[in-house]
Amino acid sequence: MEIRLQHGLLWVSASLRYLGKQLRCQQVLLDTGSVGTVFSIDRVVTIGMQPEPGDAIRELRGVGGTEFVFVKRIDQLILGDFGISDVEIEIGTMDYGMEIDGIIGLDCLLKVKAKIDLERLEIY
Repeated sequence: MEIRLQHGLLWVSASLRYLGKQLRCQQVLLDTGSVGTVFSIDRVVTIGMQPEPGDAIRELRGVGGTEFVFVKRIDQLILGDFGISDVEIEIGTMDYGMEIDGIIGLDCLLKVKAKIDLERLEIY
């Protein structure tokens, strides 16, 4: 799978499947420094994903500050040839001062045993 280098960051495309609907996201940050995988509420609401009373709430802390997110279990997260079924993701506002649909964190990268080739800008 191709990685795009933009503004010194690694970007990929990803798809989410949730309750029979699929969402394609083009601006997804590949971030080995992020513990979890998080997507923008502005994007996922288009396929009916929204906070519900039983959803867990977490506080994310990072270089940009803190943010509260809710947690959803989705049917599948697809990254190129990788497919992770029944995966937990976090949903937040992601107001980071740039266009961003989501962040693929270390949790998902470890599950698929991803190898990131920075010379070829590929993940496999």
